[in-house]
Amino acid sequence: MNRIFILLFFGLILTGCYSSSLTMVGPATGVASGKIGESALSTSLNYAVKKQTGKSATEHILSESQNRKIIQTKAKINPCQRNESLCVMLKNRVNQMQKKLNAKNLQAKND
Repeated sequence: MNRIFILLFFGLILTGCYSSSLTMVGPATGVASGKIGESALSTSLNYAVKKQTGKSATEHILSESQNRKIIQTKAKINPCQRNESLCVMLKNRVNQMQKKLNAKNLQAKND
């Protein structure tokens, strides 16, 4: 019973907090809320800017030092840069699984 009250309490208190986390999802939230045209235009413009200049819209806004800091932070988080053997092992495992799945799909199509 207490568990239900706690869940209801946090549900009421945290209502609306999801919107800030959805900014990372991008255009999918716009499509879900009915803003298909706006999402399509935004995505197209971002793609065109990236293709023509080599930088994303965010990179144009941020200073060089901010961009370097973001790149350094991503490098710290990236497990492949910290432990290359782990990354190689994972890539091999993914390739093995893809081969097995492709073989099963081909076998299923032949049956």
